[in-house]
Amino acid sequence: MLTTKRKLSLAVGLGLLMGSTSFVTHAEVTLIKQDPQAGDPLSRLNFTVGGSIRPQFNNMTGGGDNGSYKRNGFDGGTRFRFLADYYLFDDVSWVGYYELGVNIPALFNWDNHYADGAHDTSRRMLYTGFQSKTWGKLTFGQQNSVYYDVVGSKTDIWDYDMLAQAPGNGINGDYDGSYRSRQMLKYKNTFGDADVYASYLFADDEYLPGNGLRYKRKGGGSLGVDYHLTKDLTWGAAWNYTRAEMRDHGTGDAKNYDQNIYGTSLSWKPDNWTFTFGGGYYQNFLTTKQVDVDNYFAGDAWGIEYLAGYTIPVAQYGLKTLMPYVMGDRLEYVSGRDYQRIDNGVGVTFQLDYGFRVDYEHVFTSSTDNLGDMNVVRLRYDF
Repeated sequence: MLTTKRKLSLAVGLGLLMGSTSFVTHAEVTLIKQDPQAGDPLSRLNFTVGGSIRPQFNNMTGGGDNGSYKRNGFDGGTRFRFLADYYLFDDVSWVGYYELGVNIPALFNWDNHYADGAHDTSRRMLYTGFQSKTWGKLTFGQQNSVYYDVVGSKTDIWDYDMLAQAPGNGINGDYDGSYRSRQMLKYKNTFGDADVYASYLFADDEYLPGNGLRYKRKGGGSLGVDYHLTKDLTWGAAWNYTRAEMRDHGTGDAKNYDQNIYGTSLSWKPDNWTFTFGGGYYQNFLTTKQVDVDNYFAGDAWGIEYLAGYTIPVAQYGLKTLMPYVMGDRLEYVSGRDYQRIDNGVGVTFQLDYGFRVDYEHVFTSSTDNLGDMNVVRLRYDF
């Protein structure tokens, strides 16, 4: 009982801290504002907080998900953000960022609303480093990969997405370097109309996928560029390499893999329109679903994603904007596994006052494993 009360107090405290001011401003909340003054070290600090609460319901046609926690309602990615920026000299600042994921149903032990074994909280990102308008930004820790920043993020803008892109489809995006990469040194700088990225992936701890095998990242790196062709049109391309080992602890068998993902994407936002398209080619990256160190990763696969939407201004009855959209993806294995998946759907986003938002999507799926179509409802409060 005391534990439940502590969890309730923690959640309420976080909600009050981040929600009270932002309910009026609908944006990140600046708790300490930077205004450098001689002899006052604290005046050099800028500290902001923010976050997003996201209850969600997924309902698959055909009854394939009957009894699923996702059908009953689950947490679709609640997170809290903390950003510090400390001015040092000239245009150089020290920066630190922490993003905490909170699985609210698991936090309060709401049965049938979270996956078995799910953690109450998780570290989504934690990094630190230095930034300068002249020299660029250099950070180390767990942070978005170069591939996700340049390619994946452009199509990661609807709810039932990321089904055909590399981030989130490998063995684990936190470990394989494709998504929120751990132990990563990352650099970004802008040259004219181009944002240039580079990263180095250090060796990481073993990841246990739960089937008796062990995945070990030995190293790697990434390169990427985001080119702003016009103020509304951006093209990006990236490559990520990971040197990894799969090991069977029981038998001692092991195999090294050179994992490569190559991708490109376009984002075009003329007036109220939003168009985005991205695709990638994946080598030794997607899993074959075989518990075999010699055949754990498929040799080659590819995927594409797209979205087209139009934002309609409303500004009445608490509704700020309305955005209907169409979206879809395709994932196909070339070798290592006979699998194909195609999704196409329609959706609508209702952006409400005070940071509230409601999304609805219906996705038509055709896949080798005969997955049903999906209905998605996500409620969201951003602060």
